[in-house]
Amino acid sequence: SEFLANMSHELRTPLNSLLILSDQLCKNPEGNLSQKQIEFSRTIHSSGNELLMLINDILDLSKIESGTVAMDFAEHRLADLTSYVERTFRHVAEARSVEFAIHVGKRLPPSIRSDIKRLQQILKNLLSNAFK
Repeated sequence: SEFLANMSHELRTPLNSLLILSDQLCKNPEGNLSQKQIEFSRTIHSSGNELLMLINDILDLSKIESGTVAMDFAEHRLADLTSYVERTFRHVAEARSVEFAIHVGKRLPPSIRSDIKRLQQILKNLLSNAFK
C-alpha cells in the first residue's frame, strides 16, 4: 500500500544515518575507541542492518500484495552466496553453541541465475527460523 511505501521511506532516512555513523565507529579511523566500544558499534550496525532488512521485507510484502513486485535475474557465483550466508549466520550459531557449516555439492555449477536479493531473503528467513 501507499502507506507502507511512505512509512518505509520515513524509517529508512534516519536508519541510514545510524548505519553510516555506526560503520564509521566500527572502522575507528582515529584509533581512539576501545575494543568494547568498537564491538558495541558493530552490534549497532548489525542490528541496524537487520532492521533495514525487516523494513525491506515489509515493503516487499506490500509490493507482492499489490502485484508490483519486480524480479531482477542475473548470474551469481555460489561462492559469493555461501560466503554471505556464512557471514550472516556464523555469530548466531556461535551464540547458540551450534555447529554451522555449508557444504556445496561438487556437481553444482559455479554460478546460478537468480534474483540474488530474493534468494538471500529466502535463505535468511529459512535459517533464522531454523536457529530459533
